[in-house]
Amino acid sequence: MASKILIADDDPDLRTIVHDFLETYGFEIVLAVNGQEALALAAQERPDIILLDMSMPILNGWEVARRLRQDPMLRSTPILAFTAHALKGDKEKTLEAGCDGYVSKPFSPDNLLAEINRLLAERSLRHMPPAANG
Repeated sequence: MASKILIADDDPDLRTIVHDFLETYGFEIVLAVNGQEALALAAQERPDIILLDMSMPILNGWEVARRLRQDPMLRSTPILAFTAHALKGDKEKTLEAGCDGYVSKPFSPDNLLAEINRLLAERSLRHMPPAANG
């Protein structure tokens, strides 16, 4: 079964580029254009990972990340900050807001894919049952 990715970004060109790129790797993609829509779609679609732009209208990514971490059904969903905030300290701020990883824009497709795969692998390990003692 394909992993489901919620891409939350207000830039339509970037959404299309990332959607098309990730779809070629077999991911199922859900798109949100603002923070409010991202929260609603996260609750409805239960994605395996969320790519979250930190500068979006209605609700910014910082607030979306905080709210996702407060939701018992979504708090363990990996969030990848996908942002143009690339100044010193911005990565740390995204992690403090509840993001699990960080990719700055402009981005390398290979780096984006590697970070998505890393977070999905970590999520899988967290959800594996403990090995039986033999």
